[in-house]
Amino acid sequence: MEVLSIDISRMVFAALMAVVAMTSLLVGTTIGLYARPSQKVHAMIMAFGTGALIQALALQLAQEGADRLMHHAHLSGLMSWMWVAGGFVAGGSVYYVGNRLIDIWGGALRHPAMAKLYLLNKKREESAAILKQLSKVELVRSLPPEDMEDVLLCVHPVVLPAGTVIFRQGEQGDALYFVDEGEVDICVPNQGSGQKRVALLGPGQSFGEMALLTGEPRTASAVALSDVELLKIDKEHFDELIDKSPNLRRSVESLNAKRLEHNVRTTQGTMDAELWQKVAVSNIQRLSRNEEVSLMQKHASAGAPLAIFMGAMMDGIPESIVIGSSFVSLASYQYTFLAAVFLSNLPEAMASSAGMAEAGFSRMRIFGLWGGLVIAGAFAAAIGNVFLLDAPPVAITLVEAVAGGGILAMVSSVMMPEAYEHGGAEVGLSTIAGFICAFLFSFI
Repeated sequence: MEVLSIDISRMVFAALMAVVAMTSLLVGTTIGLYARPSQKVHAMIMAFGTGALIQALALQLAQEGADRLMHHAHLSGLMSWMWVAGGFVAGGSVYYVGNRLIDIWGGALRHPAMAKLYLLNKKREESAAILKQLSKVELVRSLPPEDMEDVLLCVHPVVLPAGTVIFRQGEQGDALYFVDEGEVDICVPNQGSGQKRVALLGPGQSFGEMALLTGEPRTASAVALSDVELLKIDKEHFDELIDKSPNLRRSVESLNAKRLEHNVRTTQGTMDAELWQKVAVSNIQRLSRNEEVSLMQKHASAGAPLAIFMGAMMDGIPESIVIGSSFVSLASYQYTFLAAVFLSNLPEAMASSAGMAEAGFSRMRIFGLWGGLVIAGAFAAAIGNVFLLDAPPVAITLVEAVAGGGILAMVSSVMMPEAYEHGGAEVGLSTIAGFICAFLFSFI
């Protein structure tokens, strides 16, 4: 009965150690939601935590695991290294696969760096449909596909029923149109009565550019001969594109002179539509701040909170298992890894909470997500303490190495890129400071 009491006490203290390490999630959430520190400050804190984690992984997990195998399992140095290396590779691979799946379900919003890539891919997916329509237009294909990111911001789909007068002869030009589906009749008044057809335009053809380029009134009327789907660029945006793209100006002038008689072969129109679309999509590299916020709110679906929580568990549970598996008593416990986890969780929660708030999550829900993770971490530490503390050396080392591989994959794919993006070269010094401070805990 006394032994059972000691085991329960040890398990509880192991859980408390995990709670201490993960309370920085709640502290970081509070700072991220209310204080809103600058990106530079946040980057330096994240780099500091990265350095601390790298030191703890190298010494407390990798080195101590190998020493355990050599001294207690009596394995050679090479075999000990292979067990540790295999565990790290397995853990990193599991994290990679799990992270990709969770990101697809919306969990990428938990990390700003991952969220930007996730939202950029969503922008590319949504842009692909419009680019496919634009790729049919020979005039547009005169533009280098690398320049289409600016054009996408100017294009608006328009659907009109048959018989709609799109514009009339004599009106001032206010837009350029591309035909996606249906037919448009370009006509002028007949000498007798009615209208005389000048041109019949179908998918892939454009109209309305002459008045925009010359500034003169419309020389003909445009009427939807059938139900049509058009892509429209307003005059203001057209003028901006003309100023930016000599290719577009030359193409429009050529079109006005010969009206597709020679196609657009003199420019870059020889690229086929499918290839042009692929190149254009691949060159979408930017997200404006407004686009980022809009896409975050759009894609923060009902499943996103669960995916974010699952992703956060994947980030945090391995750390808790390691904390619990190494706890024997307060007197003998080494706090290096615990301190490193605390320092790394702080900036992660700061950035993630601010991002989730922009995505439309309430503060109560955000605190609930991180609070749930703290509770889950406590259970993971308790389980790790019960099943791993007295396990065979090979089992302990392998589990800790797998956890370490997952943590290292998270550090390299999330924390390091984000820190450098917002902090620049100075984050190297902050990373060194975190490494040295964590190393100090090894001697205390």
